[in-house]
Amino acid sequence: MSLVQRGNGYLKLANDLDEAANFANYFAKSPAAESTPHLYISVLATWSHTNGLCQNWRKSFSRIPHFTGVYLPTVIGHSRRVTSVAFSPGGKQIISGSDDRSVRLWDADTGVQIRKFKGHTNSVSSVAFSTDGTRIISSSHDQSVRVWEASTGVQLQLFYHHTCEVSAVVFSPDGTHIVSGSHDESVCMWNASTGVQIQRFKGHTRRVTSVAFSPDGSQIISGSDDRSVRLWDATKGVQVQVLNGHTLEVSSVAFSPDGTWIISGSHDCSVRMWEASTGVQLQVINGHTNWVTSVAFSPDGAWIISGSRDQSVRIWDASKGAQVQMFAGHTHYVNSVSFSNDGIHVVSGSDDETICVWRMPREPNQSLWERTPENWIISSPGEDHLMWIPKVARLIRPFNTLLISNRGVVRVDFDQSMIGDGWVRCYTP
Repeated sequence: MSLVQRGNGYLKLANDLDEAANFANYFAKSPAAESTPHLYISVLATWSHTNGLCQNWRKSFSRIPHFTGVYLPTVIGHSRRVTSVAFSPGGKQIISGSDDRSVRLWDADTGVQIRKFKGHTNSVSSVAFSTDGTRIISSSHDQSVRVWEASTGVQLQLFYHHTCEVSAVVFSPDGTHIVSGSHDESVCMWNASTGVQIQRFKGHTRRVTSVAFSPDGSQIISGSDDRSVRLWDATKGVQVQVLNGHTLEVSSVAFSPDGTWIISGSHDCSVRMWEASTGVQLQVINGHTNWVTSVAFSPDGAWIISGSRDQSVRIWDASKGAQVQMFAGHTHYVNSVSFSNDGIHVVSGSDDETICVWRMPREPNQSLWERTPENWIISSPGEDHLMWIPKVARLIRPFNTLLISNRGVVRVDFDQSMIGDGWVRCYTP
């Protein structure tokens, strides 16, 4: 007669034996099996069963790392790559665009979706808030530019004037005008209320990838696959400067808050700074190992942020060009980055279909821990292993205060944990 046939008491014993066998197999097949302490610190800490033998055992090891699953409803999050992100002027909301053809508004503290804007019939390439936060603008590969009321999601304007995909769009600082860039090689400026085209800037010889207004609204910059950055007079519609230096396509451009500097990011893996008044190149900032896809200044102009296909988000000292911090957490290309208006947080969107909010570190190049390709958590390169985690675990990283995803994520907490040489004290009878 089997254990299961002998009654409830034997059934519990059978379940406990089955769990013990599965737990032993989980430990034996993991890299953690190379070290006895990691039976507790890594394997017991990450064991996913919420009931049974191992969970009762875990109660005696209260000082191992706290590994928490944060399971999100599958309806939350974009279903394809996130192409563009931005904070609202007050920093309470985040707007995002995606290849799933949607524009979505999120609570920046909780990650809860507030509103979904429907209308585009192809990938959304760019999104932005008006300065007063009442309107949202989006561009798409459906060749349209759309203006939405932020509070209701009502579509206010629909512009169809470009002859190819629209790749970038932004409001003027006073909210009265819109500028857009397109694969048709043109930059266009529109009346934000009527949709009437005011200027059409021609000069680029390949698709326009990025556009921005100067802080006073008098000038426009654009970046292009023709490797150039161009500065335009917004009123006269004439070209003022051509900034040459990038050796591959330019993917992103931005003005400094005071309008004196221009930055650009490129497929040549560099971020470059230019003097707006003369077009002189001031700095070449290297560090990324793949295309730079997005660049922006902090609100005070002290920092530069960049996102890249190397899956990282990096912060640079604007005056020195030195790297201040690298945020690693995305598992695919980073497509868009933006600062909050208080300069404390950064938001990024990625091909991994997630949106991450990061907190600026208190000290330069501060590192709490890193995840290695072998899925060990280490305090810094070359240091001892703190714990091992399963490959499938989507882990929220240090400085990552919010992760908006359509998949479950996990968080690890080392507070009060006994790891390293003091691991024997993780047992608390």
